[in-house]
This record gives sequence, C-alpha cells and structure tokens, in this order.
Amino acid sequence: MHILTKVFVLFAAVLSIMMAALAISFSVNADRILADYDSALARAQSAEDGYQTYKGIQSQAHATLEEDKIRLQDELASRDSNTRRLEAANSELRIGMRQAESERVSITSKIAQLGVTTETQANIIADYKDELSRLRLAERNYLDEKIDLEKQLGDLESQVIVYEQVKRALQEQLEEVRRLVDNPGSSATFATSNTATEISGPPISGRIDEVRTDPNTGDLLVKINLGTNDRIANNSRMYVHRSNSTYLGELVVFRVDMNHAVARVAYTAPGQKIREGDQVLSKLGS
Repeated sequence: MHILTKVFVLFAAVLSIMMAALAISFSVNADRILADYDSALARAQSAEDGYQTYKGIQSQAHATLEEDKIRLQDELASRDSNTRRLEAANSELRIGMRQAESERVSITSKIAQLGVTTETQANIIADYKDELSRLRLAERNYLDEKIDLEKQLGDLESQVIVYEQVKRALQEQLEEVRRLVDNPGSSATFATSNTATEISGPPISGRIDEVRTDPNTGDLLVKINLGTNDRIANNSRMYVHRSNSTYLGELVVFRVDMNHAVARVAYTAPGQKIREGDQVLSKLGS
C-alpha cells in the first residue's frame, strides 16, 4: 500500500476518533444545556413575575409620588403665594417703618423744640409769677397803706365831725348861757347841763341797751351797759357814736349801779337819732 494512502487512513481514523469524542461531548453538553435552558426559563419567568410585581409596586409608588408631587407643588405654589404676600407685607412694613422712623425723627425734633419752648415758657411763667407775687405784695402793701390811711382819714373826719358837733354844741350852750343871763328864770336847765363832767383816765366804751322817753318830763332817756365797775358816776358826760364814725350826741348820767347806768340825752346832733346798739365813749376821739 502506498504511503500516502496509509497517511490518509491514519488521518481518517484520527478524525473519526475526534468525531466520536465530539459526539459524546455534544450529547453530554446538550443535556446540560437543556437543563440550564429550562432552569433559565424558570428563572426568567420568576424574574418576569417579580418584575410585574415590582412594576405594580413601582406604579403604586409612582402614583403616590405623583400625588405627593402634586401636593408638594400645590404646597409650593401656596408657599410661593404666601411668600409673595409676606414679601408684599414686608415691603409695606418696611415702608411703614421708614415712615414711622421719619415720623419718630420729626416727633423727636418737635419734642426737643417743645422742650425748649416749655423751658422758655416755664422761665417766662416763673418770671411772671415772681413779678405777679411782687405786684400782689406791692398791691397788698398799697391796700394796707390805703386802708390805714382811709382809717386814719375816717378817724380824722370823725374827729372833725365830732369837733364840729362839739363846737356847735358849745355854741348852743353859749347861746343858752346868754339866754340864761338875759333870762335868769331858766337857770335850772343850765345847771343840769353845766354839772356834767368828762370821766378822766383811760377811755371807756360801751353801748346803749335801751332808749325810752321819760313820761313826766318828755326827756329822752337811755340805758347803757356801763356802771360803777367801769368808773361811771352820776353827772358823767358820755358821747354817742355810731360805728365810731358818726357823732350822734351827748349823754349825762343821773342814775348808776354796778353794771348799768341811766342817762339823759343832753344833746342830739342835727338830723341824727339815737337808738339801741349805738356806742358810747367817755372821751372824744377815743
């Protein structure tokens, strides 16, 4: 046999051996591959079921997220609206704050001005008060001096009136004396008037308690609240005044006890009338 043929036969034998090995290996691998394929299909089905379950869960989660998203968007829109409203309010508050600050500065300035004005007015009022106090004191002093002068003037006028009345009374008494000299038969009346004497010592003052007319003689009699305890005696001369300024006349005491005396009206000033409550004095000008 030719060598080439031998080579081909050997080569064919090797190939057949290799083919057999491959066939055996394919058979073994085919069973394993089918088993793996079935296992892979089962895993794929399980994965598909899990995927569907996950997809459902994801769908629910997505729906929930969408709802949350919508809710959050609404909340965001509401918060944006609130933010814009708060920003607008803040802007208004800032404007108000600036206005208030401006007003505060203005008020502070006015308060300072008012403080200066108030202090000035207080000083002016204090000066006015001091001036008014001085004027009131001067006016009071002037009024006191005026009252004193008026009182002195009144006293002097009263004394002048009294002196004039006394002068008139003396003139009348002088005329009475002249008449008595010309007509001696009426000497009793003159004697009664001439025996009256003025009380010496400190002045005595009292008042008339009663005025009446003597039914026998028709003379005007008075009762005074003075007696021997006050140094009053018979034939004492007393002068009648009203409020220490108006001269009314003269009295001559003819009956006296310890606390009271009865006197006859010796002279009544023209146009005057002696009545209860009038004052009696022991001396003129006292």
